[in-house]
Amino acid sequence: MYADQAYIDALEREILKEQEVDILTPVKKAKGQETLFLFEKLLSTSVSRVCLPIESFFNWIPEKTGIQVASKVRAYKGLMVHVFGRLTAAMFLLAFNS
Repeated sequence: MYADQAYIDALEREILKEQEVDILTPVKKAKGQETLFLFEKLLSTSVSRVCLPIESFFNWIPEKTGIQVASKVRAYKGLMVHVFGRLTAAMFLLAFNS
């Protein structure tokens, strides 16, 4: 599993370890450390290359669809229509707006 270090705490690490899930996170420099070891640099680069397109996509959705603007939604069903309608519109934009 690729993840950001900030979102994984000790309990989650233990649960994932019990489920035999390997966690790959970018390596951060320790306080006062000037550079990373070569292996740490390579690991951080490879994890970032996988995560960046995913993060970019999830930033693109609210930017292009306005999915967070649901001030007129009053009921759960209305919220679901709003969210899935906006996501459908985003997928059409992505597929047909080249």
